[in-house]
Amino acid sequence: MAGILEGVKVLGIEQQVAGPTCTMMLADQGAEVIKVERPGSGDTAREMAPMLKNDAGGAQSGYFARFNRGKKSVTIDMQSPEGQAVLWDLIKDTEIIIENVKPGLMDKLGFTYEKIKEVNPEVIYVAISGFGRSKKYEGPYAKRLAYDIIAQAMAGLMYTCGSDPQGPPTWLGFALGDSGTGVYAAYAAMLGYVNKLRTGKGEYFDVSMYDCMIALAERSHNVYAFTGNVVTRGPDKLIAPWGPFKCKDGYVALIVPTESMWKKFLTAIGHLELLENPDIQSGPGRGAHMETLIRPIINEWLSDKTMLEACDLLMAQGLPCGPVQNAENVAHDPHTAKRQMLVKIPDPIVGELTVVGCPIKMEHHEPTYAPLPNLGADTDEVLKRIGYSDERLAELHDKKVI
Repeated sequence: MAGILEGVKVLGIEQQVAGPTCTMMLADQGAEVIKVERPGSGDTAREMAPMLKNDAGGAQSGYFARFNRGKKSVTIDMQSPEGQAVLWDLIKDTEIIIENVKPGLMDKLGFTYEKIKEVNPEVIYVAISGFGRSKKYEGPYAKRLAYDIIAQAMAGLMYTCGSDPQGPPTWLGFALGDSGTGVYAAYAAMLGYVNKLRTGKGEYFDVSMYDCMIALAERSHNVYAFTGNVVTRGPDKLIAPWGPFKCKDGYVALIVPTESMWKKFLTAIGHLELLENPDIQSGPGRGAHMETLIRPIINEWLSDKTMLEACDLLMAQGLPCGPVQNAENVAHDPHTAKRQMLVKIPDPIVGELTVVGCPIKMEHHEPTYAPLPNLGADTDEVLKRIGYSDERLAELHDKKVI
């Protein structure tokens, strides 16, 4: 069955994570994604661990595999005039451009949005950067470089992460600054595509990692705007109990967000007498007494229970909870299998890879899981389609333009 985006042409002038995450999401739904890479070396993500090797010594990067399935790889020397001419031809033949190269590089090479829309007025251009590229919204950080950890730090996420209020801020443990921004960029691309279908006009989208992380840290910014209080690390002060709690074989995550759930929770743990204490009949009240009163009771109740036993008792009262699982647990979880969240794709180097699947499920469509592209493997095919002859391709190969 054809994907929802079957026939949509996407040009990914991309590297590392944010841009590739966005284009992979579009490729999963059937879009043709042409990934532009440097001749000889390609996206630097191809070099990064973990690596799988075949018997002949060929290697495939697990890092690259996370964000690049289902694409076509075209290699172009964007620094050379002839390479730039090739890129212009691809730009004329695309509907959506996703770009996350170093801020200023596209302008330096002459690929400004103003020039791009002259040759392709309907193009949807999504520019991903650390701190924004639009002159209309230019801030003082616009020219700074940003990696995931920088975006997490500056947007307020890291300040709230960690169990110890006196301890250091904590990186979330995954590249949310990159992958989360890639998701927002895919949303922008679809907004542009819908707008083009309605009006026939293109649009420029400026997607900043800093902005996206502020949006994802909205709880902290909401609390500050409403109360003037700064959410910090450690137990939550507004909702309690909330967090991971230790069982005899690991941790269980639970949350008690409402007063009706508070009564169900006390029923589950056998401490209904706590309903008689007026100081802990609200989220903030429980938060204030969490460490001195409530946590010791919860810890004692959990001390002789496994994660699954505790969850069964809590869920029997209609409470949300779950074991804290690691990657091995998730890989062998039957729910993961039923949801098809770990899928196998063919690979030209090592035969087969297991990758994280698309989290969007549909009744009448299925995602398209195609292999990773070998570096430059699709250059000739793509350029022939837009009019390049065998002779011209041979000439460009000889000059190392492609």
